[in-house]
Amino acid sequence: GADMLSARVAGILHDWEKLLPDAETIELAERFRIQTEAPYQKIVGLLHGPLAAKTLPAIYPWLSEQILSAIQKHTAGDRQMSQLDKILYVADLIEPLRPSFKSVEEAREVYLRGGSLDELYETAFCSVMMYVISSRSYLYPNSIALYNEMIEKKSK
Repeated sequence: GADMLSARVAGILHDWEKLLPDAETIELAERFRIQTEAPYQKIVGLLHGPLAAKTLPAIYPWLSEQILSAIQKHTAGDRQMSQLDKILYVADLIEPLRPSFKSVEEAREVYLRGGSLDELYETAFCSVMMYVISSRSYLYPNSIALYNEMIEKKSK
């Protein structure tokens, strides 16, 4: 499995840049040349993960690539997710302080019944997709591709 200390550190630091004003988030994303598949203005809520992965090494140079990867990917997921990446993604969604909505409850139920990490990640990812669609928010293009890839893997 994943290293427990790395999971704790990633869990503590993953939202490092989350509370920045949108304009500052976009400015920093431009400065760090954060690669996205959509204009920054449409996905500003997703930028804090990749942005923290760029800014944290200056403050904490000892952070491993695995921790930075998990922090970077915790907002939108990715085609290549390590165990640590998946753990942080799922934990961020099901943590007790997150307001409850139907999709979050589904992921929490999978966790409580002891579902595998892959099942948890897939349920969490699909839950987020359903929430974004039901709230009529912008759907990140990479998320659509990732969802379709998950479905294709299951059908094989």
